[in-house]
Amino acid sequence: MQRVRFESMVKSLLPAVTDRAVDTWVQYAQELDHEEVEAESDFFDAAYVELMLIKQHHGEDIATNLFNYGEVFTFNYFELRGAANKLKAGWPLEKISQYTVENGCDPTAEEFEESQSALRAFKLSEQESTEIQMM
Repeated sequence: MQRVRFESMVKSLLPAVTDRAVDTWVQYAQELDHEEVEAESDFFDAAYVELMLIKQHHGEDIATNLFNYGEVFTFNYFELRGAANKLKAGWPLEKISQYTVENGCDPTAEEFEESQSALRAFKLSEQESTEIQMM
């Protein structure tokens, strides 16, 4: 998805996200794209899917807190599930970000598989939506 759609969908999914956090996430995606690490649209798709799954499994507050912490430290989308587990266990966000820098913050194998499956389904639905709009 593109930037405007990402912003709109994240704000719809998590109404309490801050504009500053949205800007930081977008800037991070642009940096990754510019450095040819990952396409901006792929980053937006994966980050949105992870936030959606975190909201589903851990609640809106945890998903919102992780996203808004982007004002200070932006997690990679593949670190969000591990960070959500630590936040739910009572870790403060500062400790989670420090831990992530030093050790990474991987999801469980089951969470990884769920994320991959959800991302495939999301991209397929986005593609079908685009095809319908073109008709």
